[in-house]
Amino acid sequence: MVCDEPGSDREDPDDQWLDQMQRGVYYGVCGTAYWFDGLFGTTRYDQDAGDSFGRLGIFPGWDRYDGLDTRVRLRARFVLPAMQDRLALVVGRGDQQDITEERASSTGTRVPPSFRRIEDDEWLVGLAYARRHPFENGFDFGTGIRIRAPLDPYVKAGYRHHFAVGENMLLRARETVFWRNSRGLGSTTELMLDRIVGDNNMLRWNNTGTVAQDTSGIEWGTSLSLFTDLSDRRAIVNSLLAEGETGAEVPLQNYGVESRYRQRVARQWLFMEVALSATWPRETLDERRRFNPGISIGFDMFFGPVPERDMR
Repeated sequence: MVCDEPGSDREDPDDQWLDQMQRGVYYGVCGTAYWFDGLFGTTRYDQDAGDSFGRLGIFPGWDRYDGLDTRVRLRARFVLPAMQDRLALVVGRGDQQDITEERASSTGTRVPPSFRRIEDDEWLVGLAYARRHPFENGFDFGTGIRIRAPLDPYVKAGYRHHFAVGENMLLRARETVFWRNSRGLGSTTELMLDRIVGDNNMLRWNNTGTVAQDTSGIEWGTSLSLFTDLSDRRAIVNSLLAEGETGAEVPLQNYGVESRYRQRVARQWLFMEVALSATWPRETLDERRRFNPGISIGFDMFFGPVPERDMR
């Protein structure tokens, strides 16, 4: 199943029932999921996009656990026409695990600062197999390197499949096998269930699990998020989150809630984002779990040949 634009002619004209199902799913959960993923700048959206584009985000934030810090997020993707638009050069700064291990945050959006350390952000450059359609099933590949000493090259290969469950629900499954110089061989499993609720809401249950040679257990994350379209390029997502590692001395390392609001401001390519969070992190037995409030206010800018439909 491919979530193409309405009117796609990819299916056999004789299979009318497939055309009808494709259109129904597109206008339902696929189109809604793609809209929210684009608006909130999810890592999955960045990696699944089949066009050249760029986006730069600056997000100052504070929480009691980590104090004040500023995160810079850059993603520039240039599809190579000489390779039939199936290969792309990727340059960016962000959480290396998101890119190299396909460990998108448990909500699919940026998470509270206490769920990600600022030192996890890295500069990377690589090549990625580019899809022409964001919901295309099949294999993909990528390779690259961290631009900092010591160099940390990676290679990854994945397979994903989408299952339409009626007209209001979509199940996305993905398995990624990777190798990183710093971690060895590993794999990440992701299951994401999206369901349309009413005219302007989408409920998402997302689960990830990663195993690698440098860990004795499973690094896991789960979330339940409600996305609400407020119209005019404005939306809000409210999330329950938890993550941990089964082999760690504290298996449940963090849990909490977050509310994130995003809207276009001043220009069609500029977005403002405000987030409030309450988390309860704990990584060692000697550490006491405490209430950890957080707030962030930032801006996200598109640049380059970004299609209008993707400036969300």
